[in-house]
Formats: sequence, C-alpha cells, structure tokens
Amino acid sequence: MSTYSIPLEPLPRSERTAQSSVADYQVTTQGGDPGPPKSSPGWNPFGLIVICGWIGYIVMNIALFELAVRTQSEVVDTVANVFHTWFSQFHGMVTTLYLVRVCASAFQGNRAAQCTWGELFWLTDQTWSKPFQLVRNGKTIIKTGVSSMFVAFAFTSMVALVTPSIFSRAYPLGLLSSQDISPTFSTQAILDVDRDTEISTGLGSWGTGLSIFDTYEFRTYAADETPQGDLSDFFFSDDIGEDDDFRSGLRLQGGCVSLPDGPSTTVEQNTTPFSTFCDNHLPSQQERRENIHVSFGTANITFSYCTYPSALTVPSGPDSDATAYIFIRSNNGTTNNATGMIMCQSIFSLGSADLFGVDMTYSSFERNVPYNPTAQGAGIADPLSAVLAGIANTSVVNDTFESRSMLIRQLGYNGTLGKDNSLEFTQPTLDIFADRIWLGVAHMTAGIGLLSTVPGPKTASVLIRVRRLPFLIGSIALFSSWLCGLIYVSIRGFRRCTHPTLGNYTTAVHLQEVYAPLNHKLDFISGEGWRETKVGESRS
Repeated sequence: MSTYSIPLEPLPRSERTAQSSVADYQVTTQGGDPGPPKSSPGWNPFGLIVICGWIGYIVMNIALFELAVRTQSEVVDTVANVFHTWFSQFHGMVTTLYLVRVCASAFQGNRAAQCTWGELFWLTDQTWSKPFQLVRNGKTIIKTGVSSMFVAFAFTSMVALVTPSIFSRAYPLGLLSSQDISPTFSTQAILDVDRDTEISTGLGSWGTGLSIFDTYEFRTYAADETPQGDLSDFFFSDDIGEDDDFRSGLRLQGGCVSLPDGPSTTVEQNTTPFSTFCDNHLPSQQERRENIHVSFGTANITFSYCTYPSALTVPSGPDSDATAYIFIRSNNGTTNNATGMIMCQSIFSLGSADLFGVDMTYSSFERNVPYNPTAQGAGIADPLSAVLAGIANTSVVNDTFESRSMLIRQLGYNGTLGKDNSLEFTQPTLDIFADRIWLGVAHMTAGIGLLSTVPGPKTASVLIRVRRLPFLIGSIALFSSWLCGLIYVSIRGFRRCTHPTLGNYTTAVHLQEVYAPLNHKLDFISGEGWRETKVGESRS
C-alpha cells in the first residue's frame, strides 16, 4: 500500500505570493509517484457575473420607481413593484453567493488570508453572514482577532441585510387628496324652490324618456338589496364618487299599477261616474280633473284623475303621502286601444341616508330635514301631484305642437312614418302607461333635487407613488456602502482558485493536504495556539 507524506513546513509566509494556493504544496508518495490528481486553479467567474448583473438590476429598479413617481403610470408602477419584490427576496442571497466565491480565493492568499484557525472555521460556516452567530461569537472574535477581510465580509453582508427594509420605504404609496367644486344638495336651497319651476324642470327631463338612473347616474341611489334601476324606492343626493358617506337628499317610494277590470269597467260603461268612483276611494278634500284630451298624429288620449291630498304643496311634516286614480281612454287611430284605471301611490320624504358610492345604493334613511318653504307660490309640489298637473297644463294651458309631441312620448307612444308619410304611433298598454307615469313622478323628484343643488366642495382621494427623500438618501448610502464593500473584497481577495466556494469540503481538503502533518496540537476549544499559529504557518 502506498503512503503519502507532506512536508512538515509549508513555504514561509514572506515568500508566498497573494496568488499562492493549496496547489503550492507538493504531495508525493514515498516511491516518488505523484499523489492524487489536483484541480488546476481557475477564475470561476459565475459569482462575479451575477453580482455585476445584480448591480444593474438595482439601478433599473430605482429608475423604474423614479419613472413611476413622474408619470404615475399603472404599468410602470406594477413593474417597479415586481422588481422590488425580487430585490427584497434575493439581495441577501446574491451578496452571499459572491462573498462565498471571494472567500474561496482569499482563503489561499497571503494578504487576504484568515488570521486564526477559528476564523477559518467561521469563514467556512459563513458566520459573517449570520447576525446571531456574530453576536454569540463576538467575545471570542474580539479576543482572538480577525482579518480585515472577515470584517469586510460581515459589514457587506449586514448592509445587504438591512437595505431592503429601508429601500421599501423610499417609494411608498401616498394618499393624494384634492378638493373640487361639485354639486351638493342643500336643505336650505330647497326652501326657495317653487312648484312652477319644479314642474317645468321635471317635465323637461321626463321628456327624454330615460330613467333617472341614466339621466342622473351618479346622484341616484337605489335602496339597499334592491336591483339597480328599481324606481320603487330610491334616494336622490350628491355624487360621492366611490366613497361612502352620510348625506342629505330626497327619497321617493311607491309606484303605479293598472287596476283589475272591475273598477275600470264600471267607469268605462258609465255605470259609475268617475267623480263617484273618486268619492268612494278618496277623502272629500281631493283634487279632481276630468276629460282631459291630448292628440298628436294618430295618438289620442282622454284621461281623468283625482288625487289626495288636493293641495299641490308638500306638507311641512316628515313625509308627503299621495294617492291618485287615473282613468284613461286611448287609441292610435286603429282598432287598438287601451282603456282602464291606474292607481298611483307615493311617499316623498326629505332626510339623510348612508350612501355607498361603489354600489350606488343607500340605507339607514332618517327623516330629519324639516321643510318650511319660503318661496313664493307656497313651495314645491308633491311629485305625484306635479306630474298630473303638468299633464293637465300641457293639454289646456300649453297646448302647442311641441308640448303635445313631448307628452305623447312621455306616455309611451312610439311614432313611425306611414306609407303616406303620415305619423303613426304604436299603442301602449295600461301597464306601460302606469310605468311611464311613475317615471314622470321620479323625474319630478329628481327635478326638485336638481333645483336644490348648490356648488359645494368635494374632496377626492387617490393613491399615488411618492418619493420619500430621507429614506431614498438612506437607501443610496446603504447601496454605496454595499458596493464599496464588494469592491474592497474583490480587490483584495478575488483570485484564481481550485474551488469556487469555501465549504466544508474545501476546508477538509486544505487540512488534509497541508495542516494535518503539523507536529503540534492545536486546542480548538480553548483557543490556545490561535494567536501563536496562523493558518498556513507552523510552530517550531
């Protein structure tokens, strides 16, 4: 069996160059045969390539954040966030990867070599990258001393450890608030609204044929847990964007429906006069209008209505409850006709509610707004009474081509040109009449709200990417210190080496080939001999 022998005395430190390595020690057999093959030293540049690319990555991350601050682009901000997430996760690992490579070559050099046996094992265990181990071994490190390279490794590693937490505060999301002038419902302005202006405004918006959820999209809130666009219960208030708020406004509840044939038939056949029907269903203080006729093209409508309360003015109490019966005879110049009774009931209220801007809904309505009108004309009219008064005025007071054309559209007629270029209309059903009249009531309510609007401040908040200069300066200082540490260890320790990392295997080979034959015993427990015997030296 061949045995290996190693010279007991390595080359003196004064004669070794900074590029000396474990391969400097010639291991031969007693027979003169060469020993086990040795790896030839190489640059192993992978760690250097990675750290150079990582420096460019950091510069790119800062540039992206700066671009996000200037442009407030959502795409740029997202990319910068992704870059920062990867930076936080890999900055320490990339730093350790490169420092381990420098350890492997610095371990073999004269100027960068470790001072003591203890430092050799601390380097092998990467103690310089572990804060708790540095604290635990701090007393021993101070007592025995370490090389400047070990200090540089520890400093660079600790800087890399704390940098992500400081850098994450350099470009946070900030809340930007802006104040604009926006329409706001005023409980004082409503006291100056008169019923004639209310009726004119309501008829105008009703003539569009659109729902108030379309006409006043951002000011109309449906009741909570009801379908959007349901006019049976809504709240007209302010545009609050996507926020939640408690605001004042107007609430309308109710609807219009066509009645069964029984009551309608008796009036239609004149078995029961309309006046008698109204007296049987409403108190004597009712308001009644009969035989109002409107015609336009082939469309002909004759209707009578009675409503209670009879007064057009909204009472000063918390609610205005109104009931109306409307008898309609209509045709479109053909055999198609619609005749019958429609009943409408409404509750008009002034108050406040919780508004939800995202869902455009409201809840927790409170009747807490008193109404004591100051306007000439005794204030506003109940929306249901206002619609009926508007229809009557159109056919009697404002009987013009334009007004009759608008009323026909408001009640649901759709016109087309006939073969002889005459204007022909489709005949609505009683249910369509009922829906269109209630739509008019809703527009009267919105008209009151619109006339009660005054310019008011509106505060909007949005998240934007901001720059916090103190943390940015701190981050740049840490990046600079980290880079200086890398440059220092690279200049002193980056050399060709036989192994790309300093691990347990590299250390074991080093001890086997060089240090095992030393003719003295080193006490690794007490530390005796660490100062007297440097790694790579022997005691005589």
